Amino acid sequence: MPNFIVANPKFKNMNTAPILKSENAQFSQATIGGIQCSVAYIKKFKWSWLATQLNAFVIIGETDALIDKNAMAKFSSDCFDYALKHSQGWPRGIQSGIGSVAILKGNNVDQSAVQFVENFSKKHFSAFEIPVVYDTEKKRAFRYVSTPLWGKIYFPFFTKVIDGVSSSLN
Repeated sequence: MPNFIVANPKFKNMNTAPILKSENAQFSQATIGGIQCSVAYIKKFKWSWLATQLNAFVIIGETDALIDKNAMAKFSSDCFDYALKHSQGWPRGIQSGIGSVAILKGNNVDQSAVQFVENFSKKHFSAFEIPVVYDTEKKRAFRYVSTPLWGKIYFPFFTKVIDGVSSSLN
């Protein structure tokens, strides 16, 4: 279990993001898939989510290597596995879900990675795997372009968090 803390100056891009402050995120660091990452953990319950609790992980890694479809898929999968392992709360599926937002930053982003994240919609039992690629050269985040039907009630929250975190990466 990671040692989550309320704030840490090491995570300057994350704990300065107003969205994460407003969601009372806790922060840690982890090496995921060989990439040093900053991790924010948000536990949130909403009646409008049909009285469910969401354990959301926002994970940011950075690489100098080429970010293509395969690199993005692996990073997203590794982050999803991390989120499943470190979720703190009700068991998944019993009025509870897990969200893994995997943001991979780099200045060598291949178009295949952008297409992958914009069209990604992998289904998991009571869990969401959301890959995001952040092009540091263009100062732009790429993510899903349409909301999947499965889990539709959570995606306004994911969109708000991704957009808020991405704007702090500029």
